[in-house]
Amino acid sequence: MKPATRSFALLLLLLIGAVFIVTPALAQTKKHKKTRKKNKKVDDDEVIEPVEEFEEGGFRKVNLDVNGDRNADVFNYYRVGEGDESILLVRKEIDLNFDGKIDVIQIWEGGEMTREEIDADFDGRVDWKDYYDSGERIRAEWDTRFDGFADLVRYYEGGVLSRVEMDTTGDRKMDYWEYYQGGVMQRSGWDLNADGKIDKWGER
Repeated sequence: MKPATRSFALLLLLLIGAVFIVTPALAQTKKHKKTRKKNKKVDDDEVIEPVEEFEEGGFRKVNLDVNGDRNADVFNYYRVGEGDESILLVRKEIDLNFDGKIDVIQIWEGGEMTREEIDADFDGRVDWKDYYDSGERIRAEWDTRFDGFADLVRYYEGGVLSRVEMDTTGDRKMDYWEYYQGGVMQRSGWDLNADGKIDKWGER
């Protein structure tokens, strides 16, 4: 694994851990319908519910305060409808580092997440995108240089890594490929003249 890829993978693992920390906390919250104004002064002995629910833009929005600082950190959007349709999650936004800015956006369809976008370095730009089909990840796009271009793309079949494409030079053209079978790399190839085609198999 390339050094840049290794460092980025470590960062992603830390972020994934943060997301899993958020989930159990949400399960312990008690739903309560109320409206709270931003920056409202609250007495120390006043109880603040960790959940807010209200209608917004045709959706039922549920805000959750995970770290108890009286500011929402997780925003869930549900389709407004009848019966089961009214409880279907369509979008989730998460503030991972509690700075008031959204770091993770999840898109849901039919009760399943179809796309997840993450701002890994908290600069306000998406650096990592995962795409899902029927609950399985099919593609992951990473911007390891944090320049707005996905220079590392991983493809999955049946939930198992099948191919990797990488821009190793920073010219925004893929020039390195890895092919996998059963999750094990079988061969790799390089584009040496920037024409988008493999010129050499194996080591560069």
